[in-house]
Amino acid sequence: MKILITGAFGNLGLMCINQALEFGYRVRCFDLDTPHNRKSAAQFTDRIETVFGNILDTECLQKAVEGVDAIVHNAALLPPMTDTHPELADSINIGACQKLITIAENQTKKPVFVYPSSVTVFGLPVEKNKIQHVTDPVVVTDNYTRQKITIEASLKNSTLPWVVVRVGVSVDARTLKTDRGTFKKLLAVKAENPLEYIHPKDVALAMCRAPTIREAYGKVLLLGGGKSCQVTQHEFLKVAFDALGLTLPTAIHGNDPFYTHWMDTEESQRILQFQKHNFSDYRNEMAAKLKIIRIIIWPLRWLINPLLLPLLRLL
Repeated sequence: MKILITGAFGNLGLMCINQALEFGYRVRCFDLDTPHNRKSAAQFTDRIETVFGNILDTECLQKAVEGVDAIVHNAALLPPMTDTHPELADSINIGACQKLITIAENQTKKPVFVYPSSVTVFGLPVEKNKIQHVTDPVVVTDNYTRQKITIEASLKNSTLPWVVVRVGVSVDARTLKTDRGTFKKLLAVKAENPLEYIHPKDVALAMCRAPTIREAYGKVLLLGGGKSCQVTQHEFLKVAFDALGLTLPTAIHGNDPFYTHWMDTEESQRILQFQKHNFSDYRNEMAAKLKIIRIIIWPLRWLINPLLLPLLRLL
């Protein structure tokens, strides 16, 4: 199988490359031509084929799609940029993606199109600890969810074989950076808000396995880590503080709901067999990543912990 991975040199893209190579696929990568991406591509030497270009360029997309059996489309703008740069986000997340679908439809052999949507399309939680099912209705709550719902519909109306995966909260120890505004927004979410974690490696596994499993074609599948990864907003944010040897005060949380959910992943797990990590793996990765800082902070934790609440409220 020859697979095209767009957004190939982002965090998830790199995991998809490694997973696809492990499966023995021939891998073509598409991403922007930047020094960082050139360096990332170089680490794979001659094991991958790379097409550098702008996803808004039709000629580049045609070159990338030609002759592939499957497309894993990771290239996208994410929040908060979907709100701060809405026109650019629409051109990439909707316009370029629809153009990619059309180009794929015009191929002699139509490739399987694997698209990562999001659990956020279900909207805000309406019941405490309600499990979302793939048959539950979706709702537009911001630009990001509107873009995801639009592309889901575009694929359903296309002539391509397709698989849509709605992904839960997927981060790991590499994705520690967040801007002040986003962190403040996360703290404003109520402590008990439901959140289902999934390790990015499991997302990459599911997306790379999907093109080979015909039962997945034409399905929307929910990707979450399962019951062991069904946590709350407080438990999720607490991981980083625990890794630093600090205590996240529950009083810091606001009362905002947030569009994360627990999900019924029974069907997706049966079909794709992707759940290989749990929430403890994320916790252990974070502890290892922040070990040096934790050792430095540890003697001062008695002084820092009482100050955390007023300091965080100053954000």
